[in-house]
Amino acid sequence: MNGLTLAASDLLTVAERTAIAEIEATTSILRLVTRLTTLRFAGIAKFTDSEWVVCSVYDPTQFGIEAGDTVDIETTLCSEFRRNPQALFLSQISENQRFCSRPIVKRYGIESYAGVPIILPDGRLFGALCALDSRTVLFEDPDLMETLELFARLVGCIFFTNLEQPSR
Repeated sequence: MNGLTLAASDLLTVAERTAIAEIEATTSILRLVTRLTTLRFAGIAKFTDSEWVVCSVYDPTQFGIEAGDTVDIETTLCSEFRRNPQALFLSQISENQRFCSRPIVKRYGIESYAGVPIILPDGRLFGALCALDSRTVLFEDPDLMETLELFARLVGCIFFTNLEQPSR
């Protein structure tokens, strides 16, 4: 698969789309992520078996990734969380042999990336909270990783609460 493939409505359940539409907190979290990281784009993505589905974005500079976009998961930086669910911070991707040739890096000219996995309270990997930029950004704040992990945990709790139907 190359680039955008299926419509998000085909990959997200009605409950997921409703939760995304109803939760204004995610936009505030994304705005805070851009302020704290100084990266100009922040987003929340869901993972399917093969797709990275953009749920919500804060993109004041029109980076070009929009809510509803889908990308082959293996082309993304966030795909690393499926193998190793640990925060990933990259200040200069063009200098990193492991990540510089990823299709999404080339497509959007990504130079800096900060991402953390979104783990639901029941332990399932939902997706990622990520921020990126075409500029080199140094991550000097020693508390930044923990702060983004707390935001991702909050997003996971919000989604879990709104997506799970209690069994009766």
